[in-house]
Order: sequence, then C-alpha cells, then structure tokens
Amino acid sequence: MDMPNEFGQRALTERGLCAEEGQGIHGRLLYERPAWPQGHRLKDCSVGAFGFFNAAGVTSAYRTHFGRYTQIGESSIIGPPEHPQDYFSTHPFAFTRPQYLPGMYQMPEFARLAPEQQPGPSYVDTVPSETFLGHETYVGARTFIKRGVTIGDGASIGAGSVVTRDIPAYAIAVGSPARVIRLRFDDAIVERFMKLQWWRYDLAPYKKQVDFTQVEATLEFFEQRVAEGQLAVLRPDSYSVTRQPSGLVVEKLAEPLFD
Repeated sequence: MDMPNEFGQRALTERGLCAEEGQGIHGRLLYERPAWPQGHRLKDCSVGAFGFFNAAGVTSAYRTHFGRYTQIGESSIIGPPEHPQDYFSTHPFAFTRPQYLPGMYQMPEFARLAPEQQPGPSYVDTVPSETFLGHETYVGARTFIKRGVTIGDGASIGAGSVVTRDIPAYAIAVGSPARVIRLRFDDAIVERFMKLQWWRYDLAPYKKQVDFTQVEATLEFFEQRVAEGQLAVLRPDSYSVTRQPSGLVVEKLAEPLFD
C-alpha cells in the first residue's frame, strides 16, 4: 500500500495515472494504466487503459465505468445522481443516508433533520446506480449522460448532446435528446470490430506494420494475427485509489479491470 499524497503527482504518474495530484478523485477510483483523468471530478468510477479526459474545463462523473480507450470531452456531466420527484421534498434530507453524503452530515443541523443510518434500501438504492461507457467510446464536450445509461463499444456522442437512453455499439448519436444518426461503419465492418475486440490486445508491437487510417486493411491484419495466435492479451497493471481523510491511498490490484 502506498500513500501518494506524501509525494504528489510524481507517485501517481509512476503508477500510470495523470490526475493532477488526485484533486478530482472522490470516493474510490479503479484504473488500468495508463489513464488520464487529469483534474476532472470522478466519484466512485473506473477507467480502462488509455482512457483520457480532455485537460480543459471540468467534467464530473459519478459511479461510471469507462472502458479502454475512452475519450471524454471537457465540461461534461456523466451519470449524475437523481433526486425523487414524488417525495415530500427533492432535497437530500428526505431520502439520503450518512454513507452517501458524509460531508453534509458533518453539519449538525442537517444530521438532525436527515435520516439516520437504518437497515433496508434507501431511494439511492432503488434507482439505476451505475453508468457504462464501452471501449473506444468518444464523448464530445458539454455532453450530459443520464445515470444508468450504457453506451456501446466504439460509439461516438456529439458535443452538447443529452443522452437519456442506451446507445448501440459504433453508433453516432447527437442532439437533445440524443438520437442515432448513423453507424460509424457499415454493418459488416461493425460486426468484424465487435468480433475482433482489438482493445483486448497489445497492438504496440505492430504499430509500424499497419496504417490506422486504412480501416479494412488494419482489421484484416489484426484478424489474421488473432487467427495465428500472435496477438498478446493486454494485461495492464491496475490500481485502486481511495480518498481518505489523511489523503489518497493507492493499492495495486491483482487483476486488470477488463479481460
């Protein structure tokens, strides 16, 4: 177990995380190296290898799982909490629990009014709690993604979109509410991408043998390498970063987040 707060960004960078000394990490972050969440606000999220957030602006993500090679534009809101519209009040005092908002419970006035710790589910436990972004998804700047949504592998979301429902793999979706306007490739190519699942492999040894601008030729090259058993499975070192009162605690995980 390490305590990176004692060493600053250098300790995080050595563990494959570019996170501006972890200022935006809240709760627990699981990640595969390398990952670039920068200084964005991530609460109880996971980020696959090569996932990065644009350094500009501030994106907030809550209980969201980002696949490998995800690309997130600035000033987006992903998986935010929802408040009940049919309760006496939409304010957290009517439905929360101490484990969800410990900072608010530090104020005696709020603790006196809000629910105490008690058995059984709360409102927070009855609504969709996690959001999933597949591998190689692209999210444009200023996008809102509703909690509980799943965005498929390879999908692209246009800037300024409001995503309220699931988006299929390799679809391009734009607008408010976001709607699918087309697939990135024709059905046959998408099927080949989904079968190959290239994000599972270490492609680096072959970077000089392919031209990534040529889709079908590159697909064919890696399909052949898989058929011949030449592609090594990508198994990046993975870590857990937890914010505690004393600072950040980093622990190495036994297995990658993704197979």
